[in-house]
Amino acid sequence: MDLLKQFIQEAEEKGFYILNAQIRKDGEVADDWARFAARPRFETYSISKTFAGLGVGIALEEGLIALDERISDTFKEESYDVTNENALNITVRDLLTMTAGLSETMMWRDGYERKHERDWARFFYTAGKFDNKPGSVFLYNNACPYMLGALIQKKTGQNLREYLRYRLFEPIGIHNVEWGSCPMGRTIAANGLAINADELGQFGQLLANGGIYKGKRIVSEGFVKDMMSSYSETGEYIPGEPPVKAGYGYQTWIDGANKAAYMWGIFGQYCIVLPEKNAVVTVISLDKNDGGSNGNYDTSPVRKLIWDRLVTQV
Repeated sequence: MDLLKQFIQEAEEKGFYILNAQIRKDGEVADDWARFAARPRFETYSISKTFAGLGVGIALEEGLIALDERISDTFKEESYDVTNENALNITVRDLLTMTAGLSETMMWRDGYERKHERDWARFFYTAGKFDNKPGSVFLYNNACPYMLGALIQKKTGQNLREYLRYRLFEPIGIHNVEWGSCPMGRTIAANGLAINADELGQFGQLLANGGIYKGKRIVSEGFVKDMMSSYSETGEYIPGEPPVKAGYGYQTWIDGANKAAYMWGIFGQYCIVLPEKNAVVTVISLDKNDGGSNGNYDTSPVRKLIWDRLVTQV
């Protein structure tokens, strides 16, 4: 397959710094490229969110949580003095779809709480601007996946990383998981997962297979379909002529134009799942131009190259 060779050549000509790239087709690695032979792991930023979303699916099937349960019923100590009904009525489903009712984003990597707050769940309730009814407005943020991970920890006594160690990571060949925690020991969930293209591609293959990896079911096919269905229109765009707005599923971006779902890390990390083609495209890069969320797909030049040279051609 020459797609990856052409992609790497053009990426280098444009000055993009690609670390790892891989194409999986029909369950096998069809093409692969790595800048470093040792294949080190790198921070994949918001790609972490999709791992957290799938963790919720596992917890649902174990009967630990329900999509329509109010999370404030579990976080009683953190929300004891909250009177805003919007904040109190947030459900698991609202967190999964980034429709928690927030009117301002929270918990970015340079956020106040990262340096000053010990209990981020309490901070969510005391500092969050819940001006909208839950389920009504999409607002991409780091608070939603963090709270999902915190909820699972409240229910199980294990942080999200440990909860998923033998339920997800080990079964798909990701060992000794590196995923950061907050001061309370809760997995950050929104980001902080270090991974390489091999491991990320394996996760993408799990989604492409509808929740099965090498014959072992990890999560139900129904939940994977729900993850990869669009519930909201977003301000992000899919490269094309003309570009079209991306949708959002359960902690997963949706590319309706190419019938794909994708994970996206802010500085140029991507894993694109194309179930109808039984293909997965994974690119880990460091794109200094990536990271804009202002509705202009040109904020990510490497994204356009990935879609033009790989996603639409695989």
